[in-house]
Amino acid sequence: MEKIAIDKMTDLIQNYWTPLDIFRVNDTAVRIVKIVGKYHWHKHTTQDELFIVHKGQLKINFKDRQMVLEEGEGFVVKKGILHQTEADEEAVVLLVEPIDIITQGD
Repeated sequence: MEKIAIDKMTDLIQNYWTPLDIFRVNDTAVRIVKIVGKYHWHKHTTQDELFIVHKGQLKINFKDRQMVLEEGEGFVVKKGILHQTEADEEAVVLLVEPIDIITQGD
């Protein structure tokens, strides 16, 4: 059991949109990811996703609205909901999701 410095883990990420597992709790992973630009539209049919912004700003687009998250804010995208994430400038986001989730969506 070791403590983890989130900022130091962020420095290990070399590619955008490539999550790095930093904690595992039972069947759940806490991942950290650097993002910039837009990800593709997708959904997860059977699993929810929790996004928590560590640094920067994250936009989560839905067909009928946009959710904007600032540092320290989080939001759960419920299973089956079509969404697209984006950041105008580099953002660091924590993802809390089942270990076996397919991050690219169904």
